[in-house]
Amino acid sequence: MNFGKARTARSLQVLLAVVALGALFPTVARPAVPPAVAFTESERAALVSWTMAQPEVRAAVARHRTRLLRVWSDVVKAEAGPGKRATILLRDYDTGLAREISVDVASGRITMRELPGVAPSEEEIEEGMAIVRQDPALIRFVENPGLTLIGGFHNRSAVRDDPCAVEVCLEFAFMRPNYEGPARYVIVNLTRRVVAHHDFRGGRPGGAPARMTETAGR
Repeated sequence: MNFGKARTARSLQVLLAVVALGALFPTVARPAVPPAVAFTESERAALVSWTMAQPEVRAAVARHRTRLLRVWSDVVKAEAGPGKRATILLRDYDTGLAREISVDVASGRITMRELPGVAPSEEEIEEGMAIVRQDPALIRFVENPGLTLIGGFHNRSAVRDDPCAVEVCLEFAFMRPNYEGPARYVIVNLTRRVVAHHDFRGGRPGGAPARMTETAGR
C-alpha cells in the first residue's frame, strides 16, 4: 500500500471538507452530485493551493510563470462508482501552452496534460489591452475617439525563429466605427509583457507567413 499517496488523498479531503463545512463529504446520504458542480470561492482557493503544492505539479511548473485560467469539477465513472474530479487549467507563459491538471478528489491522484491553442481568459485580454494602451508608439490610436480596441485572440507564429511561435501572443485591432475595418493590428506578447508588433499586416495569400514579432530596426 502506498501510504504516502493515501496521506495525500486524505489531506485533500480534509482540507476541502473543512473549507466547505462538510458540503463535499456529507455524513448523510443524498443524490449523486450532477456534472459540472461549481466550487465556492473558498473551496476553489483551497483546491488550487493544495494542487500547486503537490510534488509532481511543482516539478512540472518549477520556475515557470503561470496563471490560473479556470477551475471546475465534474463527476466521472469508475469501477467503484461515480467519483468527483476537480480540474485546474493553468497558462504556462514559458512554454506557451496551457496545462490541464485533474485531481481525483477521493484518492488525490493527479493527471496532467498540455494543451495548445487555449483561448485567453478575460484577465489575459485585459492585461493585453493595458499593455497596448500604455505603449507610447500607439498613443494616437488610443486617444482617437473614433477607434475601439477589440480582440485578444491567441495566435501562434508560423515563423520558427519568431518568439510568438512559442510564447503567448495575442492579436488586437483598433477598429473603425461601424466595424468598417481595422485602422491598425497590434500583437502583444504576454510572456514578455510588451507590444511585439505595432503594425501587424499578416502574410500575403500564398506567400511566406508574416512574423508576429517586429524585426530589429523596424
